Amino acid sequence: MTSRGRRITCLFAPVCTAMFLGTACSDDGGAATDDATAAVTASPTSDPTTDPTGDTTDDTTGGSAEDPAWMTPYCYTVADKKWLAAWIEHEQQVLERINAARADGADCGSMGSFGPAPALSMEVRLHCAARKHSQDMAERGFFDHVNPDGQDPFDRIEEAGYTGWAALGENIAAGSDDPGMTVQGWLGSDGHCANLMNPQYTHTGVGFYEGTGDLTYYWTQTFGALLP
Repeated sequence: MTSRGRRITCLFAPVCTAMFLGTACSDDGGAATDDATAAVTASPTSDPTTDPTGDTTDDTTGGSAEDPAWMTPYCYTVADKKWLAAWIEHEQQVLERINAARADGADCGSMGSFGPAPALSMEVRLHCAARKHSQDMAERGFFDHVNPDGQDPFDRIEEAGYTGWAALGENIAAGSDDPGMTVQGWLGSDGHCANLMNPQYTHTGVGFYEGTGDLTYYWTQTFGALLP
């Protein structure tokens, strides 16, 4: 059984970030702010619990634009052919910055210090789930790991086809279209930082979407590792 919760703190910064919390952390009783100039930080997902019912996929390299996973009904609407080139470039820049941080290691405050970790590869199903959530937040005007239909990161990731997993996680952010600022916001928050630096994760997906929601720019980063 997984343990899921959220931890919310407030930071003064031009980007809002949030993380969905699994078994690694617990609710700290913080509260979000209504101040439009403040960034909202909620706890990340980080769930090391195995999924006994999923089937392991053989795709561990990250999907290309031609990967058949993009052709599924769930993922087709967010495939590269539907995505702006600038958005794709933003996603790639975030991946590169995060892998650079993993190569150096980081002090994640209350979550501990992390040594250098292997680079994450962009996995097509996680990429799909990340894009779907960023688009959904922008189009339906919410900023949360759980959408208005009650679907959480685990639901989205599995619907995208990433099953047979050993660990899953998610960070979200909004309010800035700057990849560097977004990554720095995550690294500056203990729980987000721990998700980014966790050596258990091998795969990731980054989704950026510009829409009409109150925060305009929406980011989702999903994390995963498959069972052996």
